[in-house]
Amino acid sequence: AFLLLEMIPAAGTAQPIVLQPVSGPGNVAWIIFFLGLFCLLFGMLFWLARKVLGTRKKEVAPELRRQFEKTYSEKLKEEYGKKTAELQKSMQDTRVRYSFILSKIKNLSATLDPGKLFKSMTELLTDDLGMEKYILFLFDHEKKELFPFRWSGYPDSIRDELVIPLATEHFLTFAFQRRRLIYRMAALEDVDTRGLVDHPPLPTTLIAMPLSNQDEVFGVIHIESFTDGRSEIDDADLRLLTSTGSFMGQAMSNSNVFLQTKEELTSTKQLSERQIAEKRQLKEIFSRYTSAELVETILKNPGSVQLGGTTKNATILFSDIAGFTKFSSTLTPAEVVSTMNEYLSKMAEIVLDHDGEIDKFIGDAVMARFGVLSDLENSSRSAVETALEMMVGLRELQGKWAQEGRQGFTIRIGIASGPVLAGNIGSVRRQEFTVMGTTVNLASRLESMNKELKTKILVDESTFRQVEDLYIAVPHLDVSVRGIEESLNVYEIKGRKPASEKSGSRLV
Repeated sequence: AFLLLEMIPAAGTAQPIVLQPVSGPGNVAWIIFFLGLFCLLFGMLFWLARKVLGTRKKEVAPELRRQFEKTYSEKLKEEYGKKTAELQKSMQDTRVRYSFILSKIKNLSATLDPGKLFKSMTELLTDDLGMEKYILFLFDHEKKELFPFRWSGYPDSIRDELVIPLATEHFLTFAFQRRRLIYRMAALEDVDTRGLVDHPPLPTTLIAMPLSNQDEVFGVIHIESFTDGRSEIDDADLRLLTSTGSFMGQAMSNSNVFLQTKEELTSTKQLSERQIAEKRQLKEIFSRYTSAELVETILKNPGSVQLGGTTKNATILFSDIAGFTKFSSTLTPAEVVSTMNEYLSKMAEIVLDHDGEIDKFIGDAVMARFGVLSDLENSSRSAVETALEMMVGLRELQGKWAQEGRQGFTIRIGIASGPVLAGNIGSVRRQEFTVMGTTVNLASRLESMNKELKTKILVDESTFRQVEDLYIAVPHLDVSVRGIEESLNVYEIKGRKPASEKSGSRLV
């Protein structure tokens, strides 16, 4: 805006300068023009500044962003690398530890002496597996109970106080009977084991680890705590503990621990490796003639077998090949021996599977006894079941021989039950444990009578009366038996009765 300066002098005095705007319509127009021009220039300057600054922002921001993203990515990558390295080291340490432990566990199988075996097992449990409180229970077969044998973190008074009958509902008995490792946390989610948690006499069981092999379970380990204080176990540890129980069970089986009694195991007396080897050899020899369970019983309690002559009620079985002379004449000696070994091995296996005892092989004949060295609930039934299974086994062999182009044969079986004299028969230098008496002779005669009656399995009346509710039989009454004065009733066993007919007897 233009202002006109006007000076108005006063007489003899100085007057102030007064600024007064020049009036008129043109002045207002100029004012408006210059205000508009000022706004236009200000707007252009603002636009120019914004453009310049905006361009710089667009140029700088991506670079900063890329630098930031690169730095953040490198940081994440570095952290991931550290965690990965730590995890790999932890896994490697775990693998090395587990490998070392498993090698020690496998080495247990090479220990024959029970004392050394249990010492190694104890060191493994405490030093390598880190168990702070545990109890190793063994199974007493006679009393059907678990008794403490080795422990850590418990007073010695548990030796006599902490005996657990197998009928007790508990983690330990469940794991023992099922041959299955039980973990407390998992048990809470399992319907079968949920009710076993917190059961006395050991309500604090964290893990129950059975000691077993494929055939038998020897004991179970109660684990309450670990030295590192952990109360939860991961899957890797559970797999390791399961393997540990299996290897320990196999090692106990190899060392024949249970050839010793509970008193021997819990006392300071330990069998030498020589004694153990002798017992193992004796067990192997006897197992060829009788069942493994019977061998265990005899070795644990030798006094239960009175040799030298004892009268017992037992059942005797004789089997013989029909037409063996004709059969063998068509084969070479080597073929006869091969066929007979295969046949006799099969028959002997069936006898032993039914709690029988091989008395002797007489050429192609088999003589077996039931209830002589051990008391059977029903020796007649065991013998008849054996006879039926022998027929099944023979049919399997016949099918095999037919495929091989070899000739087969049939067999006849006689069974009699009654008193027998069991004992050592022979001379001072050569003795044989066998049975004698009328019952033995009758079984042999019945085997021969099959040829006359055209039957396969014949039993005497005493045997039949003990099994008549179980088997289909054909009676042959008033039969004359060679060597016996009076006539006898004998019965041909045809097979097993259906379940619906076992309530009453039936003669066909």
